[in-house]
Amino acid sequence: MKSMTGFGRAEEYSNELQCGFKAEISSINRKQFDLKISMPRELMPFEMELRAFVAERVTRGSLMLRIEPLLIAGHSGSSADFTKAELLLAAAREFQEKHHLPGEITISDILAIPDAVAVQPVDLSNEACMAFLKQILAAAIDAMIRMRELEGQNLQKDILSRIDTMETVVNEIQPLAEALPDLQKQRLYKRLKEFDLPIEDNDERILREAVIYGDKLDTTEEITRLHSHFSNFRKLARETDGPVGRALDFMVQEIFRECNTLGNKAASTEISPRVVTLKTELEKIREQVQNIE
Repeated sequence: MKSMTGFGRAEEYSNELQCGFKAEISSINRKQFDLKISMPRELMPFEMELRAFVAERVTRGSLMLRIEPLLIAGHSGSSADFTKAELLLAAAREFQEKHHLPGEITISDILAIPDAVAVQPVDLSNEACMAFLKQILAAAIDAMIRMRELEGQNLQKDILSRIDTMETVVNEIQPLAEALPDLQKQRLYKRLKEFDLPIEDNDERILREAVIYGDKLDTTEEITRLHSHFSNFRKLARETDGPVGRALDFMVQEIFRECNTLGNKAASTEISPRVVTLKTELEKIREQVQNIE
């Protein structure tokens, strides 16, 4: 289980390739996969390739990826072409000798001439640099995933603890709910006697009504399903491969449905507060599940 909240960063410079990158990737919860990328203009043609590279490792979440060229002392990240400057210098000296002109030609004189030196940035979009960038990006994604896994472990511990609490409450409700039909039957006989109606304990009409009313109060199906849902929820929460957030969200909906039906069927002073506890714990689980990949 992984959280959808995380951050990772990696940077490296290659002397051999004369290029380097810093990659930062962060993520927050979102139902779908959404990636925004900020990167140098020369890398724009590779945006779809980089998106696919990230999507291979991350399936859900709102992600922000920042890629910056890495400048290292002694490496400007660009190259200078002095071909024009050398031609200008040779022409100036020839002109100086031809006309016997005094003075010295300095570097400042050459650099003062517009476009004497052509500065060419290193090509970051070549195949070797792109492969190097993917190595750095993979390291940043690894760091983000480690953070997501760590938070996922904390979320798993919390929600499984709450599932245990809910199952304990359901176990408390079960005997109380099973006793409801007999209690309602006794109340029915008591009520009829209060009105001085002649009835017998084996009156078929009264027994039939008691059975029908008892069926309406029968919570066996809901409690059985809740135990099944709790078991399935635990299995999903302990999955180590692949995203489980959507499946857990579905299970939360199913558990809520059964809790709601249980509360409607078995409304009593002893059971109702316990159903409120179930719904309270389930709402906290729902909030946590929203941040699970």
